[in-house]
Amino acid sequence: MSKQILKELPDLVHAEVIDEATAQRIRAYYLQQSAQSSNRLFIVFGILGALLVGMGIVLIVAHNWDSLPKRIKLAIGFLPLLIGQVTAAYVIIRKMEEKAWKEGTGVFLFFAIAISISIISQVYHIEGDLDGFLFIWMCLALPIVYVLRSAVTSMLYVIGITWYACEVGYLENSDRYALAYWILLALILPFFYLEYLQTSLKNNFYYLLSWLLAASVTICLGVFVDDSEMTIVIAYMSLFSAFVIMSRMRLFETNRVLTNAFLVIGSFGIITLLLMLSFDWFWDELKQREVIFGQPEITVAAILTMLASYLLFQLLKHHQWNTINTKSYAFIVFIPLFFVGTELPVLAQLITNLLILLFAIYTIRDGAQRNHLGILNYGLMIITGLIFCRFFDTDFSFVFRGLLFIGVGIGFFAANYYMIQKRKKQA
Repeated sequence: MSKQILKELPDLVHAEVIDEATAQRIRAYYLQQSAQSSNRLFIVFGILGALLVGMGIVLIVAHNWDSLPKRIKLAIGFLPLLIGQVTAAYVIIRKMEEKAWKEGTGVFLFFAIAISISIISQVYHIEGDLDGFLFIWMCLALPIVYVLRSAVTSMLYVIGITWYACEVGYLENSDRYALAYWILLALILPFFYLEYLQTSLKNNFYYLLSWLLAASVTICLGVFVDDSEMTIVIAYMSLFSAFVIMSRMRLFETNRVLTNAFLVIGSFGIITLLLMLSFDWFWDELKQREVIFGQPEITVAAILTMLASYLLFQLLKHHQWNTINTKSYAFIVFIPLFFVGTELPVLAQLITNLLILLFAIYTIRDGAQRNHLGILNYGLMIITGLIFCRFFDTDFSFVFRGLLFIGVGIGFFAANYYMIQKRKKQA
């Protein structure tokens, strides 16, 4: 598209549609965009090159490993780390402004640490668990993020600590709650703030890191499940509401919906959670169980509820309550609903279904007002999901269920047709 515009510039100048100065500014703009695109491509290939070199070294060494003496094995174990450190020193002194050098070196060093730990452990027969290996690896990799200011290394770090939390909290079936994960997560947040939020530098690295951070917290929150596992839904509802609130704040706000990880994960998480709770099994089981105060789930739920309340209070200072995404208030409605469900499960289930319908109507209205087909169809999909869930636990006839799906299908067509015609009139 840019090449076609550049070709048309002489004709536009000749036809006096634009003057020569404007043409020069347009040409300079597209040449700058082309240079930035080439630089991004160089960064990607630099990262891929570092990964391929690392994997090649591992394969060559693994093929001849048993025949190598101990000294050679130790040298091989330290060699990638030494190469990475020497390269990092060169980057810090001479190439700190070049993104491709920083990212490639950071990725190479990140995996060089793992190779060195593994080889030394194997040579000296040092026993240990996978979670211990991941913990040491991430602790040693953290300085790379700050020294080289490497965004890709920070993403690998977030993936690594998430793996560690899942290994400790889920896979080992132990009573540990992966508390070290939250410390490791807190240590990466200053980089996220200083590199992107404080400078308002919201690029592709920021979007990817935002997605990873939001997904990591969502995945790892479940490690706190203990005897009162039913109450973890309060913690998740407060977390997702906090995400939706954060998405509207200036620090985290982005121009596009899909680039705002906190909005997408928060909104989708609230709807998914409510759809799961729209069945009677949860409320029937909740009535039979006793809420045990003092358990980890209750503590985490209280902390996240206070956090969501504080964020909502800060947001209301700058925006009117009716201009804020309705899902921001989900945790306020859900907490009393949860305790109602301990005594009146049928009423709680009914209110949950009505709450889903309310969110769907609001989303459709929001999409229509913003002239956004994606948001509009998301609201229609919420209604479809609600009908689909009721398909399995109601006594309605198949004819009535079929008519409901036909009605939703017509709604999809009519709403999209209306939006498209509205856009054509505006154009």
